[in-house]
Amino acid sequence: MHSTIQDILPLLARIAVALESRTQPKAAEGFLDYGKKIFCNVTKGNGDGWYVLHDGVATTQMPVFRGNVLSISFPTVERRNQDVRKFHLVMQANSETVVFESGHDCFFSKTVLAAFAAVPPAVLTQRIQLATYVKMLKSGDKTLAVSLRAADGTKLSSEWTNDDDWKAIAVVAINNVNEANDRS
Repeated sequence: MHSTIQDILPLLARIAVALESRTQPKAAEGFLDYGKKIFCNVTKGNGDGWYVLHDGVATTQMPVFRGNVLSISFPTVERRNQDVRKFHLVMQANSETVVFESGHDCFFSKTVLAAFAAVPPAVLTQRIQLATYVKMLKSGDKTLAVSLRAADGTKLSSEWTNDDDWKAIAVVAINNVNEANDRS
């Protein structure tokens, strides 16, 4: 029986994921001294992306976090005397709740939404690891990207484009997170 390249590609992809998940170090649970709200911005994050504000001073934070997802929301907040919509990912570890804030339509938020919409809620009942990194876009701009891993080390991801139906994806992601929290 002849196998074509198209037949072999899914097998190779599964092998690559299995090998990659075995080599990924797990972050310790929690958020060290990150504070209650962590902001996402490559420029303000001193090149590492995540930062906290203390008396108006930005302090860069470690790029790996691990904890339970509590909620996803899109609040309107005031920034520089203007109302803007943001993406909030609320997580908890070691009895501490932290809000990760980013633009509602940035690379980070879309990656999280697409991944959470694509997984069964049961995956979201366990601790999730977020590892952020700076990604160079085709436009030449830099953005903060995220690699998500389930408790067993499996990479959580879903392909997406800017033209996808983001309202529908957000609804599914929010429902998955809410269902996961109802189960726990």
